Formats: sequence, C-alpha cells, structure tokens
Amino acid sequence: MKTIISNQLYQLFEHYNYQQLPTDSEKVKMYGTFHGGCLYLINVIQLDDDYAYHKERFMHYKEITKKQFGHVDASKIILLNLLITNNPMAIYEDVNYMPNFDDELIDIQWLIHEDKRQLIIPNEQVKHALGLEKTIPKLFNNQEDITHKNTKIKKDHQVPYLTYALILTNMVFFLVLELSGGSTNLNTLIRFGAINSITFFRGNEYYKLITSMFLHIGGAHLLYNTFGLFIFGSRLELYMKPWQFLTTYLGAGILGGLLSVGIHHMSDQLVVAAGASGAIYGIMGALLVYSWVYRRQFDGLSTYTILLMLVIGIAMGAVTPGVGNLAHLGGFIGGALITYVLTRLKVA
Repeated sequence: MKTIISNQLYQLFEHYNYQQLPTDSEKVKMYGTFHGGCLYLINVIQLDDDYAYHKERFMHYKEITKKQFGHVDASKIILLNLLITNNPMAIYEDVNYMPNFDDELIDIQWLIHEDKRQLIIPNEQVKHALGLEKTIPKLFNNQEDITHKNTKIKKDHQVPYLTYALILTNMVFFLVLELSGGSTNLNTLIRFGAINSITFFRGNEYYKLITSMFLHIGGAHLLYNTFGLFIFGSRLELYMKPWQFLTTYLGAGILGGLLSVGIHHMSDQLVVAAGASGAIYGIMGALLVYSWVYRRQFDGLSTYTILLMLVIGIAMGAVTPGVGNLAHLGGFIGGALITYVLTRLKVA
C-alpha cells in the first residue's frame, strides 16, 4: 500500500526525470539515472507485515539486479535501497555494513523511519548518493524549495521562442553581411560589429562584445552554431524564465568574448572575432550546473554527457584553424557561474 512517505519519494524522483524501471513487487518501485558515468538504481521499498526485510532475499535480489544491468555501459552500478519502515532499529544491524567497493554493483542500504519522517543512514554505510542525503530530509521537512517549482519543472508543450528568435537573428545578420561585402570579408565584419583585438580597448569598442555574437564568418560557421544553439538552447529555455535565459546567453557570450580579446590584446595578436559559440558554450555550462546541482538529466543530457561534449569541442577547436577556443572556454565558465549564482539566489 502506498504511503505519504513513499508517494513523496516517487514524486521527487519523477520530478528529477529519473526513469522508472519495472519490478516484480508492488512494494518496490525502482528508478534509474546516470550520473558521473555511474548507473544509479534507486529502490523505494515499503516494508510491512506482508513484505518484511530478509537479508538473504535482498542479497538474492542484488544478484538478479547485477545480471539484469551488468551489460549497461557504466563505470559502476550503484544500488540504493530506501527501506521505509516503522521499526528501523529491528533491521539496523542487518544493513549496517560497509559495501564492497570493488564489486561490479555497490549496494547501499538507507532506512526511513515512517512515523518520524526521518532518514537514517547506518554508520558503516555510504553517506552520500546523488545529494539525496540532503534532499530527502528537506523533502520530509516540507521545505518548499526542494521541488524547485519556479524553473526546474519542464514547461511541457512550450515552444522555445527565444532560441528560435536568436537563430533567426543570426540568419538575418548573416544575409546582411553577405549582401554588404561578404561574411568572410574582414572589413565588412569589423564594420558590422566584429571584434578587432587591436582596436577594441583603444577605441572603447565594448559594445562589440554583444554585436559580434550575432555575426558569423562563413556559412559553415553559421550552420555549426545554429545546430548547437538549437540542441542546447531549446533544452535550457524550457527550464528557465525568459530573463534568466537571456541573462545566461548574453552574459556568457560577453565573458567569453572578453577573455578572448583580452588575451589576444595582451599578446598583440590581431584577431577578428565573431560568432555565437561563446554564448552557446555558456548554455552548455548552464546545463552542467543544473544537472549537477539538481542531480538530474535534461532530455538526455547528463553531467557526464555535457563534460564529454565540452572536451570534444575544445579538442576539435584546438586542431581547427581560426576557432576561438578562448571564447568557448570563457563562455562555458561564464554560463556555469551565472547559472550557479541564480540557483544560489533561488531564482533559477
């Protein structure tokens, strides 16, 4: 039978977009998620007279779980059992053991005192898993912010208008460049707002940190950034308010551009810089913060996936002439920092 405690946990994991997995008992609900290259399997188990805790049976279930998920491409499989009971001390000694960290599947046993609404982590057990050691007590204490109601719940069926508007703006500027001398003509680019590292500080051309974001050097550059903006922007926008999304996008682009032009200026290198890639990498940084802070995936993008994309992007930029890796890195860091500040201020 479902209880208030178990229902709260179900809602929490569904809210985090953890995937519900089938089980062979109505007393057990399993959720799965990838984090940091590991597969986490979370069992919410309601113990009562009809479904009591038996150590041998649970060890048997562990072996079955290992066989079922052993083929999954993950560095480790971590099985977290949340045992809901009115008498946790009756089974405390049975679950108070140090997991075998060399095993392919690491099993963790936490107790939840149903009457007292209290999470009990045995002394010998792992104390941290996906931040749930903090999240679950807050949930039971009815702290409203634990559900992140403002922006963490995806706005279903909403169209990412801002992302589409930014893509359209980039296309319009590209056509203007092509009709005004060519998008690969340096004089045309500078005239319409691209950054010139030599004259940027001398001429107080700080406005170009923004104008350069909407200019692209050649069709391939525009196509690549349009694809990235659609993939990442359309995801992030559905979890942010419009002003948060624009603040992150523009702020990351500005910080990325400033890092790039600053370093090139100090080394007296003539660089003409343009493109939305710094802002797009900022969106990736924002998604990374969300996936880390809230321990959830965003439509298939996990912390591990985003970091892997960052490494691949930077590596490709390092071997591709004319790619502004400094702007990419600065934008990524900028987007991550802006979003982290927003989450700490409880406005994102």
